[in-house]
Amino acid sequence: MLDKVKTWINNYQLIKPGSRILAACSGGPDSLALVHILHRLKAEYGFSVAVAHVNHMLRPEAAEEAEFVEAFATSLGLTCSVTNINVLAYSKANKISSQEEAARLLRYQYLRRIAAEWGGAQIATGHHRDDQVETVLLNFLRGAGSGGLRGMKPLNGDVMRPLLAVSRPEIEAYCEEQGLQPRHDSTNFTTEYRRNRIRLELLPALEESYNPAIREAIWRLASLVGAEHDYIRGEAAKLWGKVATAGDSITIESQGLAALPAALQRELIRQAIEKKRGALTGISFEHVEKLLTMALSGTVGSLLTLPGGLIARKTYTGLVVENGVLYQPQPVPAKRVEPVALVVPGSTTIGSSTIVAELVTALPLKKGENTAVFDLEKLTLPLIVRSRLPGDRFRPMGLNGSKKLKKFLIDHKVPEAVRDDVPIVVDQQEIIWVAGYRQSEHGRIDETTKKFCSLALLNGRNFEYE
Repeated sequence: MLDKVKTWINNYQLIKPGSRILAACSGGPDSLALVHILHRLKAEYGFSVAVAHVNHMLRPEAAEEAEFVEAFATSLGLTCSVTNINVLAYSKANKISSQEEAARLLRYQYLRRIAAEWGGAQIATGHHRDDQVETVLLNFLRGAGSGGLRGMKPLNGDVMRPLLAVSRPEIEAYCEEQGLQPRHDSTNFTTEYRRNRIRLELLPALEESYNPAIREAIWRLASLVGAEHDYIRGEAAKLWGKVATAGDSITIESQGLAALPAALQRELIRQAIEKKRGALTGISFEHVEKLLTMALSGTVGSLLTLPGGLIARKTYTGLVVENGVLYQPQPVPAKRVEPVALVVPGSTTIGSSTIVAELVTALPLKKGENTAVFDLEKLTLPLIVRSRLPGDRFRPMGLNGSKKLKKFLIDHKVPEAVRDDVPIVVDQQEIIWVAGYRQSEHGRIDETTKKFCSLALLNGRNFEYE
């Protein structure tokens, strides 16, 4: 199995000399084999390896598993970082129905923090061939396109998967050969989770009644679809500056789009949305098809709302995708109001807006631009709500540096007549939230945050111009 893993690593250039790799280890067969193999290969490939474990506090044996992983890493001379995260409490506090999804979110947050503290290490996971088969089936059942049917990538940003070419039985055999004694997660054998039902019920049924080699067939499908998906994405990327242009808005020229094969047409539409939003979350096949119809044969002036605050507009020459809202009747100019101290916790009204502040000890689930969450201990109280002032500057989260508030509002297409009505929340140092639009880097939460301050704009901009 070691030779197969090395071939996979070499084929996809997963490891570079001098790199640092943080191996995520649960204590199960997959991740235990991952740590053991990386330890064996580190001298040959010239990289450093460390281990990280997250105790999700969901099972009675979880604490013992954390101790086991730490002891195993120590026996190999590897540094091991361990943390406890109460996933159940987080899920309940934030009304997340899937504990599995909440655990994944919190786990990767922790892994990325540790990787960053270690100088920007790559994260290695123990996902294997059978995981890939289950993922492809899961995505197929959800109605995914080629991006979902390709499954997991060997290398996806800061996450590598060195074991993706080997099967679960091969990993279990490796553990036995090497004298490894992995722990087994009891939740893997319950059919409560859809992935488990696919592994325990659907795949065995397909093997028995339809194709004994179904796993190999699905693996080949993922490989073929993945390669074709990457090719189509690459060809669509070449069309930027020709058929499509990106700026404050995205423009796609109808005549050029019509000359393309359907696969490129769809991919160009998806890339346009991705460039504007940064992700395709919530974008369905139906959205893409409606945009194609609008671009190729729609009525000039027709509009379509898209998830994530985007609108698409048909022009004489093509399609424009931009931030905004469909209906913006001329509002009555807002009257400036005097600054008001924000009641924390409590409700505060300024002008036509109301802000509700809450103090919580667990990270709330962020719900759009009308909610902001801060590290209370990084803020200098009291907090003030006011209208914008001449010369206001703002440090938007995710932007390196500050920006004039006026320019920020213009970029977000806020009509001039209502800019004074946008609530500006400040502490005693600077602006922390342009309510309904973006919060500041100041007061940003991180893994050390213990006290959270959640601010919610009840009558935010999503409803303001309807």
